[in-house]
Amino acid sequence: MGLKSFLVTSDNQTVKIPQYYRQAERRLKRLQRQLSRKKKGSNRRKKSIKRVAKAHLKVANQRKDFHYKTAIWLLHQSQVIAHENLNIKGLAKSMLAKSITDAGWGQFLQILNAKAASAGYLVVAVNPNGTSQECSDCGATVPKVLADRWHSCQCGASYDRDHNAARNIKYRAAGHPVLLQSSVNVRGVARSR
Repeated sequence: MGLKSFLVTSDNQTVKIPQYYRQAERRLKRLQRQLSRKKKGSNRRKKSIKRVAKAHLKVANQRKDFHYKTAIWLLHQSQVIAHENLNIKGLAKSMLAKSITDAGWGQFLQILNAKAASAGYLVVAVNPNGTSQECSDCGATVPKVLADRWHSCQCGASYDRDHNAARNIKYRAAGHPVLLQSSVNVRGVARSR
């Protein structure tokens, strides 16, 4: 999961982030400005409060609908989904907080886990350390800063950074004890900031 694209699979399929909050931001700003001008306790203020709440609810419902549709799409692709075990609350306190909360990673993972459990599928969380730094072909560490969006290794491997991370997530998930007993497809989902 990421901010450049919502998610990248191990076979390089990407899902674009719809950014519903960013699209509604101008309208929300105008509604909240109108609300702040209303006299406290007045009927017009109560109506204005309802308009602001309705606008926020629309954004939340759009995001939730996107998460459900994306989770169902992923589960149609494979019986096992692997993702990085991210500290989403910690990341939401960074300078990328608005983008991270707009993407709604936590809600998406909850929906994905619930849908997978009801379908009898497996969702595996893997350790995120070094997934974008490690080469998915040879295993060598290729140091990168966050601005480096392309992975190029000495072994000749050349991938988009998120695609490389998704492949690493897939390989780490394949070492999961449940998956070692059965031979099922694993789909890695990468994240970027």
